[in-house]
Amino acid sequence: MPQLPELVQALLNPKAYPETPPQGIELVQTQMSFIFLTDDYVYKVKKPVNLGYLDYTTLDKRHFYCQREVELNRRLCPDAYLGVVPISRDKGNISIEGQDEVIEYAVKMRRLPQQAMMDGLLANNQVSPQMVTNVAEKLVEFHQRAETNANISAFGDLDAITKNTEENFSQTVEYIGRTISQAKYRRIKDYTDSFIEKKTPL
Repeated sequence: MPQLPELVQALLNPKAYPETPPQGIELVQTQMSFIFLTDDYVYKVKKPVNLGYLDYTTLDKRHFYCQREVELNRRLCPDAYLGVVPISRDKGNISIEGQDEVIEYAVKMRRLPQQAMMDGLLANNQVSPQMVTNVAEKLVEFHQRAETNANISAFGDLDAITKNTEENFSQTVEYIGRTISQAKYRRIKDYTDSFIEKKTPL
């Protein structure tokens, strides 16, 4: 396993956090972020990557996109997204919300109960039709109020959707047998193709 960056190693130390030192830190990695889970909060640090469709290669860019993430996601989850916090270095020590040289930024979120996550609820057969309806109605209301224009609408037209889904499937083929079975891949692709075909008139 590659050695973790200095910043990540430092943030695995409970003393780096402004709240009462948590019992332990859980690290989750995605393609774009390092995510640190404490007892009560979640801190997301963007990786300095350029993936073509996003560019986090400078501190200023990461700060900007942290701010945008909070701004956009607060529309649906105002109680979960608490803000953007600086990560500082003071005499060699790295800490969150310090007062010295800022070396990074993190999105700070309230940690939600694990038992309330959808994957766990589904696994335990605890998702009711009414819960799904409630989520759908909230999303409908959100999209009805969302700002739009011709440029934004273009991302949702049939050609754009088809191009994106086909690209996803072509990029996933090489992972069949490793992260997804042939049967699941086929089922998802067939469903997607059928959905697009049926909804084309819309």
